[in-house]
Amino acid sequence: MPFPTLSQLAAESVAQGIHDETLSFDSPLDTKSSNVIVRELLKLDRNNFKKLEVYKNQLSATKINLRDCEIDAEAVRNLSNFNLVSLDFGELTQLKDNFPGDPWDVGTLDTVTLLIRSTDNHSRKSLFHLGLSAEQEFIAGWEAEVSEFFPNLQSIDISCKTFNERFQFSNFCDFFPNLLVLDISDARGLSSLQGIKNLKNLQKLTMHYVECDDINGYKELSELKNLKYLDVANATFNWEDTNPIGDMLAAGVRMEALEFLDCSWTSVTGNELETFTENHPSLKTVAAMCTACHHTTISGVKMLNMSSMSSLSESLEYALLTERNMLALQFIQDIFENLKTSGGNLVNAELRHITNAVLYVLRESFDEHTKFYTLDYYLESGLFEHELSISMFSTDIPDMMELFYNVFDRYDLTSCKTRTVRLIFQMFEATVNSVRPGILLPDRVLSFVLDKTVDLVYQFPEHRTYIQAILIIYQAEKWMSSEQILTMSGNFELIIKVSQFLCTVFYRVFLS
Repeated sequence: MPFPTLSQLAAESVAQGIHDETLSFDSPLDTKSSNVIVRELLKLDRNNFKKLEVYKNQLSATKINLRDCEIDAEAVRNLSNFNLVSLDFGELTQLKDNFPGDPWDVGTLDTVTLLIRSTDNHSRKSLFHLGLSAEQEFIAGWEAEVSEFFPNLQSIDISCKTFNERFQFSNFCDFFPNLLVLDISDARGLSSLQGIKNLKNLQKLTMHYVECDDINGYKELSELKNLKYLDVANATFNWEDTNPIGDMLAAGVRMEALEFLDCSWTSVTGNELETFTENHPSLKTVAAMCTACHHTTISGVKMLNMSSMSSLSESLEYALLTERNMLALQFIQDIFENLKTSGGNLVNAELRHITNAVLYVLRESFDEHTKFYTLDYYLESGLFEHELSISMFSTDIPDMMELFYNVFDRYDLTSCKTRTVRLIFQMFEATVNSVRPGILLPDRVLSFVLDKTVDLVYQFPEHRTYIQAILIIYQAEKWMSSEQILTMSGNFELIIKVSQFLCTVFYRVFLS
């Protein structure tokens, strides 16, 4: 799992400063740094696209991804200040009044005018990738004009589009014959992939939850002699409904250059997957997360599933890098369901692989929902107590505890936190109960447990939390060494905080 570089950390810091409006600078930044800063800025807040106007002279961005943003007409015009090679739009419905389609096509959007307004001559010549992932319908014939204005496009995302008489897939392929990358995920009305054979240079095809009405609709995939990456995974929990691997086998599809396959969240069977790999000898990696092929291994093929402990982190890394948070979360849940039946047979090193996979998600995911429920599954499993028993308070434990608490604290759904707070108390209880003669709580852990225990009681003042808190504090103080007592006596703020809490509790008990 890669650690962030110093340049990445610096870019994140600059993005945070721009977001908080605590940073100002006049000198233009280089393209690489600018792209990272813009990406981090938009992750911090989807409305930060407005700050691109403020810093248009300082940020030399060439890649802007607005998939999670609902931009306005002014933001569209501001994009022309950047020399772009990659541009992704998100929801566009709010721009229908600014870029109305033909009067006889009510509700359509003039995509061509929008793209012209958002780019200058340089961007129109250099634009390599264009993302138009939205359900908004465009004017008829938009693909013909866009192909003329952007002659060097080699990557297009048209996921969530509806294909019909006005917008036919075969026509689209005719207008963009030089594509290397295509995403048609969640396409509606796409009965066949007819016409895709014209994309002779296509190397990567993503089509989540795309099913042809007839298995013969897949046949032209065999004509793609340069296709190396195929993603036919499902994007929802209804994975039982789709089996594109079975359909491609029935259609006799052979893709001679295929090296990577993702069939996660589909109803593919182990036998079907083995047959598919036999038919595609160039396959090097198969992602089969959340399928019946959980533990399938195939000789010579790297499997992203639960077939080995080392593959857990690699699978999660892949899911997060491709922004598949729901897939990552379901995979985590499957891991812990599997742990209930096989946990007793796993050695410490294997259990540590699971902990490392969880830590990766908590540190790397930008989705707080994914982080929170990953933490919930982990603490519920009892693996933290196992880590305590074998680590003897190594340097990992304080970092883990602080990370766990921060993930819990940042989550904004109080109803979910009310249910999970017991697991945080359980973590603190396990920590103080692991102390015994010869093994003391490190000062950092001791202070952290006391401080956050009191905070949690005030946040969740149910009767049971008071009882838990008193027991935690008593157990922590019981095993304090004379040196720790001396050190703690200098932390006046914490002493006052804990003392006031205990006084409040005893006063309530006395009144009752």
